Amino acid sequence: MRHLSLVLLAGGLSLASFSALARNDRSVQSLQDALNSPQVSALDKEVRVFFGGQRHPRVAEKIGEWSSQRRGSAGRTDAETAGGCHYAFAEALDQLMKRAAKEGGNAVIGIYSVHGDTPLHSTTQYQCGIGNVKTAVRLTGTVVKLGR
Repeated sequence: MRHLSLVLLAGGLSLASFSALARNDRSVQSLQDALNSPQVSALDKEVRVFFGGQRHPRVAEKIGEWSSQRRGSAGRTDAETAGGCHYAFAEALDQLMKRAAKEGGNAVIGIYSVHGDTPLHSTTQYQCGIGNVKTAVRLTGTVVKLGR
């Protein structure tokens, strides 16, 4: 019984030390680099997107606000991690655009990123959460019908 207790104690300590090493960083990435990525270029362009305070045509109808969070892979290098962030960004943007179409909207305006409880309203950057093996991007935007 004493041997089993020691084994369980050692296992518990090793798990505790592993979780203490867990990475939870925030990275600010270039919005333009993400928008120029192959993943975003492949998205359906029927729903228009506007980030932060970007100017957009007159809003005919506001439908609602939605968020989407998606994950990518964290790499060993900064370039690989940026690629994982851009992938997660593209997936989150795709989900927002699909939600807009489902709700009858033709645009998502005021899109901003959130990491934890910290929003970033920007026309040039977005936030990406970086863990040991995964990246995560959460985007929030307002689905609207734009006037003609």
